[in-house]
Amino acid sequence: MTPGFRLVLAVPLLAVTVFSACGSENEPLDQPSPPAIAVNNPRIASVDLILIEPIHDVLRAYLQQIETDYDAVADNLDSLRSEILAFLEEPSTTSMNNVRSAWLLSHSAYELTTLHRYFAVLILNEAEILSLFSLQYRMNHWPILPGYIDYVAGFIDTGIVQDITVALNIPTLQEQHGIFGLSEVSLGFHVIEFLLWGENPDQITPRSAADYRPVTRLTPAQAESGLELDLLSNNRRRQLLLLNTQSLIDDFYTSQALWLAGRDRFVNTLSGYGSGELLVLLIEAMTGMLTEEMLVRSLYPLLNGEYIDSIQSPFSHSTQNAVSAQLTSIEQLLLDTDSTQGLSLDSILISLSSDFEELFYQNFDASKECLVLLYSTLGNPEDTRDSLQAEFEIVECINLLTNMIDYLEQIKIGLYDPV
Repeated sequence: MTPGFRLVLAVPLLAVTVFSACGSENEPLDQPSPPAIAVNNPRIASVDLILIEPIHDVLRAYLQQIETDYDAVADNLDSLRSEILAFLEEPSTTSMNNVRSAWLLSHSAYELTTLHRYFAVLILNEAEILSLFSLQYRMNHWPILPGYIDYVAGFIDTGIVQDITVALNIPTLQEQHGIFGLSEVSLGFHVIEFLLWGENPDQITPRSAADYRPVTRLTPAQAESGLELDLLSNNRRRQLLLLNTQSLIDDFYTSQALWLAGRDRFVNTLSGYGSGELLVLLIEAMTGMLTEEMLVRSLYPLLNGEYIDSIQSPFSHSTQNAVSAQLTSIEQLLLDTDSTQGLSLDSILISLSSDFEELFYQNFDASKECLVLLYSTLGNPEDTRDSLQAEFEIVECINLLTNMIDYLEQIKIGLYDPV
């Protein structure tokens, strides 16, 4: 593969851009919307009678795991808010590092729920899906345009922080979120990430805590020009960080309530699903997440040289954490959701495919290692040697993920009766 090679995707994107009636008209939604599986689909065969009860049990255990994971996100977000309040009370390198650690934990906990959203879109109704996407766009959209938020190299007077015509309150920030383009966002995890780390391109020069020291007195020139204390950059930056944190927590709790309502309705209709249909739901959630989050949104564009748009957390340089959390959610679903008979989803799939146990996990373990290494060591895209090395690593990761998806798809295909 030559350095100038650009991969042309023939894979149809599941991602769609829609607008939610429950939010601002300026909120484009760019998350996947796979088709729901119809109950009593005549083409999906039932599995062996001995597996019917274990499959229903595994599904119930998975629903409980989703609730547990959402509770963990809530706890981490509360800790993040506490650390931010402590930091703003006394800005220092130590307190800022504490906030950064809290952000990393919160974001990883949130990324662990990515698989759950792919499952949710298979069982929620259309209005709920639109609402979920609207909230997801506000909470975790990437990539972002950092200059839309605050100063960047060469442009010290740019962004909402510097633009005193933009009022700082949550409704206004929601209006500004995506008003000019998908990446021009004013809310979410990655806005907070940029506010905490700054551009930090070399991983050793993050934003200084001095950016958050409150200014309590105007200079004579500022007073003469009519400025007020709350319009100064440091003070606006402090306010923007607080507002983003509160908005993130509010949106998360709204999305959690949305999921719980949809889950309860799904549980009430669970008996109407055949065992084969439930397996298809779980398999499609896994393959949908692997395809969209890792291949379509990141690795394919990265192979095409779209470096900036392919990296989820460029300011904290922690994309590998997010990817690891997403893969952990699949491992958790396969191995930790036992039925009352002691059968896990993993053992059920193994009973349906003699190749699954050996070949899937070979590629799973290798994929995790490959992706973590790739995102941890991704070099300067301008360096030809780094670019060539990264290209080989990207292709390797793509092949491993594709193999995983294929093994899951083979099991799913086997659950369909021939037409």
